[in-house]
Amino acid sequence: MKEEEWENLCKKCGKCCFEKLEFDDGTIYYTATPCKYLDISTRHCKIYPKRFKIYPECVKLTSRLVETLPWLPSDCAYKNELHKREEETEKE
Repeated sequence: MKEEEWENLCKKCGKCCFEKLEFDDGTIYYTATPCKYLDISTRHCKIYPKRFKIYPECVKLTSRLVETLPWLPSDCAYKNELHKREEETEKE
């Protein structure tokens, strides 16, 4: 899948743009604190095209990374796409 197609999967919910705390036991606590560049009304990033340059802490959600991140919500379009691919592979 091309990068643009991958990016277009995102539903722009903004859930991944809120601060999270991960405890030693693996528990993840989702805070109500958004990234300073997230427009909380639209849930869109105010600096999206330049987000990695302006804010290096921003996480680029590649397919490899999505597989490993426990804090992405279950309704994340990226996670759902990977799950769909896995199911298709299992059917073959």
